[in-house]
Amino acid sequence: MHGIDMILLLFQILYSNLKPISMKKTAILLSLLLFICGLALNAQTRQVSGTVTSAEDGLPLPGVSIVVDGLTLGTLSDFEGRYTLDVPANATRLVFSFVGMKTLTVSISGPVVNATLEPDVLGLEEVMVVAYGTVRKESLTGSAAVIDSKKLEGRSVSSMGEILIGSTSGVQTTAASGQPGSSPDIQIRGLGTLNTSSDPLIILDGAEYAGSLASINPGDIESMTILKDASSTALYGSRAANGVIIITTKSGTKGSENLIISLKAQAGLVTQSLPHYESVDAFDYYELQAEAYAQTRYWAGTNATIAEARSYAYQNIYSQLRYNPFVGTPNNQIVGSDGKINPNAEIGFPDLDWYEPAMQTGYRQNYDLNLTGGSKKISYFYSLGYLDERGYTIKSDFERISTRLNLDYDVKKWLKIGANMYGSLENSDIGTSNSATYANPFRNARMTAPIYPIYLVDQATGEYILDGAGEKQYDDGGLYSRPINQGRHAIAELNWNSDAYNRNNFGNRVFSTFTILEGLTATVNASLDLQNYHYKGYENPKIGDGAPTARMDESRYIRTSVNFNQLLNYEKTFMGVHNFAALLGHESYSREYTYQRGFKNQFIVSGIYELNNFVNTSTNTSYTTNKRTEGYFGRLKYNYDNRYYIEGSYRRDGSSAFDRNVRWGDFFSVGGSWRISEEQFMANIPWLDNLKLRASYGEVGNDNIGSYGYQALYGTYPNATSPGIRWETVGNSALTWEVNKTFDVALDFSLFNRVNASVEWYNRKSDDLLYEMPLPTSMGLLSQPRNIAALFNRGWEFNVNGDIVRSGDFRWNLTLIASTLRNEITSIPDPFVDGTKRWAEGHSVYDFWLRKFYDVDPTDGATRFHVWEDVTDEEGNVIGSQLSYDAEGAPVLTKDQNSAGYGYVGASAFPDLQGSIGNLFTYKGFTLSTLFTYSLGGMMLDGVYQGMLSATAGESFHPDVMNSWKNPGDVTNFPRLQYSNSNLYATSDYFLISSDYFNIKSVSLSYAFPKQLLNRYNIGQLSIFATGENLYLFAARKGMNPTYNFNGTQSEFAYSPSRSMIIGLNLQF
Repeated sequence: MHGIDMILLLFQILYSNLKPISMKKTAILLSLLLFICGLALNAQTRQVSGTVTSAEDGLPLPGVSIVVDGLTLGTLSDFEGRYTLDVPANATRLVFSFVGMKTLTVSISGPVVNATLEPDVLGLEEVMVVAYGTVRKESLTGSAAVIDSKKLEGRSVSSMGEILIGSTSGVQTTAASGQPGSSPDIQIRGLGTLNTSSDPLIILDGAEYAGSLASINPGDIESMTILKDASSTALYGSRAANGVIIITTKSGTKGSENLIISLKAQAGLVTQSLPHYESVDAFDYYELQAEAYAQTRYWAGTNATIAEARSYAYQNIYSQLRYNPFVGTPNNQIVGSDGKINPNAEIGFPDLDWYEPAMQTGYRQNYDLNLTGGSKKISYFYSLGYLDERGYTIKSDFERISTRLNLDYDVKKWLKIGANMYGSLENSDIGTSNSATYANPFRNARMTAPIYPIYLVDQATGEYILDGAGEKQYDDGGLYSRPINQGRHAIAELNWNSDAYNRNNFGNRVFSTFTILEGLTATVNASLDLQNYHYKGYENPKIGDGAPTARMDESRYIRTSVNFNQLLNYEKTFMGVHNFAALLGHESYSREYTYQRGFKNQFIVSGIYELNNFVNTSTNTSYTTNKRTEGYFGRLKYNYDNRYYIEGSYRRDGSSAFDRNVRWGDFFSVGGSWRISEEQFMANIPWLDNLKLRASYGEVGNDNIGSYGYQALYGTYPNATSPGIRWETVGNSALTWEVNKTFDVALDFSLFNRVNASVEWYNRKSDDLLYEMPLPTSMGLLSQPRNIAALFNRGWEFNVNGDIVRSGDFRWNLTLIASTLRNEITSIPDPFVDGTKRWAEGHSVYDFWLRKFYDVDPTDGATRFHVWEDVTDEEGNVIGSQLSYDAEGAPVLTKDQNSAGYGYVGASAFPDLQGSIGNLFTYKGFTLSTLFTYSLGGMMLDGVYQGMLSATAGESFHPDVMNSWKNPGDVTNFPRLQYSNSNLYATSDYFLISSDYFNIKSVSLSYAFPKQLLNRYNIGQLSIFATGENLYLFAARKGMNPTYNFNGTQSEFAYSPSRSMIIGLNLQF
């Protein structure tokens, strides 16, 4: 009775602080009643033991699950494949299952039961982690994909988010930046919202995880399950509109005493994966700038003829550029009368490459130590990981120390408890990627012409001008009046400033599972996640934004997440063919976020980087937000004879993000599948191994609208020397859930015992989307959030995996993944222009809304735009635009960008087709794996290229500028060069370019030493490997990054993705 008293006390503690709800109390009392009844059960047992081996090589299999058929009673095989299990006296069969192997059922014919498992080539026996449970792939009615530990171990990445790139259909990702510790952006089946986050829900070991993916050690991950449709995600209710990624960490193995120690060590180089944009050299640059100066003088009317303008400009171009790198060549003779560079000119300045001082040799070293084992009743997994990565540019690094302890203990036959604890400490210098100003090294190196030295030089001799200590001095452009970035120096600022953060993470998940009756279990889960972030930024007093007083920026936040859920599971098989499963549950989640920031300038003592060393306060702010959700849910599953499956789920959620009158929402799903291949009429088709038709429909919600979106909020602001408050948000008490409704239908099939494939179609409708409705200016605020927009995403997904060659020791496995997606807004009150896009009914959020480039006028070299004109309805309201034509049908043209108008140019940022191609070659101990990703049919607006075409004194040119118009009659697509004429290269569809790419994403080669050899030295496993990530990307323009974002644009400040070349070893004993 003491055990019962302890359990009752545990329940009392867990629920003492929860809001009293009668339904909850009823569920608890019912569970306890069933539990107490279960304690009365007792049965005689007998002991069974044996060994589990692999049919492929006859070697023992550790970690095999052995369960009494029809019960939850079971164990795992140890390192030698042995097991021992006490089974009820009336038990007749044992079920053996293991990842990658076919499940085997063996009759208990005596005290020794051995088993030999065959490989599951088709993957039908694969067990997938889904919402609040697991399911075999063959019985899945929804849409989900699994990335298992084998795929994870074959990659060398610092953030587990990179594993998702090219992993499965329906998952769209950007490329992670070159900043160490960065992660890609992730969308599942498109963009289902307009004004809120489209990030999927992350579930880590059963509880919501709000931290960074870079904080999770990839070496700790057992599997990742991507839930894509509403049927799979509906049990997560209000948080599941954008899909769900379930991360399951590794665990130990129960059985006889065993301990497995694993060490993975890897190290290698990190370099830039994308080349720089091309730019002209100093010789061509001076010629082009001289022409630009001449055209500027002529079109401004300074010179009557272009010949006069050129004569003047060729002699005086130095006056515009202010630097003459051709030492020994007079300033007025750099460009000859023919517009060509002086043939005697030679470069005499050092250090003209602004990329070089910003670059460094990057590296990565990563070490993971794992201890896995257990005994008859306990299993454990412990890990200690260390990652140290330095980026390929200076002031960019990432360091992570992580640890994890997962415990699982069978206290009694009816009671199982466990805990998953983790912690990580991270430090990162983000000086390179955090700089979005003139100090950004990528923007600076790209825009700075190749005539300006990094260090101060004597233009007459080309020698360095040293300071009093004999050291080189950074050239800030002041001495010679450099026309660009005067008073700034990206390299100096990068070296003298600092931007860094520390992030500490701690988490714990604990559970207790009670076996109440045969097939009936009750589980109580509790979790805590705590993240502490601290950022410090310093800007020096010598040059840049911090000059002349220096300034300090410091911010902190603490995020605390607490999750409780209680689950009641029941599984039962009737008459051998009726399989029934039910789940009832309750869950509560709360999150508190506390933020504080201080920003000060005017330092007191140099070398002290603390806020109290600065005098003047510019910013001193703090706030705390809270959010809570409460949910009740259930799921029913039934299948007949493993042929016909039906499943339904329901969840009722309440969220503190909404007003109490609209706080609760209902979400549900229903799905079914038919395993046609199990029918008797299919029995005589030997080449067809599996054929399944599945379909599902579900509705889920999105409450990710902030903590207080429904409330009118006021902020505290000083009014001169008096305190004051200011109205900041209107609020909307009617604000409620965004709702996603998804229908999914798929055909899964397997052929010739070697090919798996699926074809899937989905239609995802998003209703009640948040939209910032414009308000009259008399209101004092510009907009109010309302649920009045809608859109859909629909598409096809194709997956094929199979053994192309399977002969003796050689195997070639090929995976082909492809997906399409169509996005369209179906309802929106008023069109809204968002940069280069326009949100309007009948169009995608990815459709470009731009000026229409027509040509370059051969008579004067000016850009001509085809004019867009308004389209109105019968009442005179503007409902769109169309290209304008005159009475004769000729296009109406203009050279004024402000008169050109805007319209849909028939291009979309989202591709028509995207996917990946994976290969796996194995021969004896050798394994070669490759992953290629691709995208076809999309377009992107290359703003970086646009900036390199415009003529600005001191800024670099792309080589294409050499094709610019010069004289009347020239036929070209590049307008004349002219300073300060924004019409020539105004943003238009001229700068659209194909975003098609083919990326050699990953290549890995490994060799596993033979087990027979390793057994002599008591080594369980030893393998060596070499792997490369982001090896080469083929794109339409050199230097362009078509994977930068989903919107088909890229930033001039972006830190391009990195390439890694890593070698390492895996050791196990």
